[in-house]
Amino acid sequence: PTAGFTMVSREHAGTRMGLLQQRCTGHLLCALTLLEATGALALMLYALLWEAGNLVDLPDKRIGFYNFCLWNETAGQLQCLEYRHLQVMGIS
Repeated sequence: PTAGFTMVSREHAGTRMGLLQQRCTGHLLCALTLLEATGALALMLYALLWEAGNLVDLPDKRIGFYNFCLWNETAGQLQCLEYRHLQVMGIS
């Protein structure tokens, strides 16, 4: 007597496993992309709401949504550049 197993050809089994692996890889890629986008959005909201828009807030540098400040050696303080200054420097 034979057990209740179904015999499938080797080519058929390989095709099914390939399709399953392809579908799982697609779902994993989609989930990782969604996770990355959610993380980036959460970090931007954190910087915007809790850090007053500053992405970088160091003693010699402050870069954020509303400002771009660098340390001025001669003045001995942070100097915030306006939009027109950034355009002259090629940053826009």
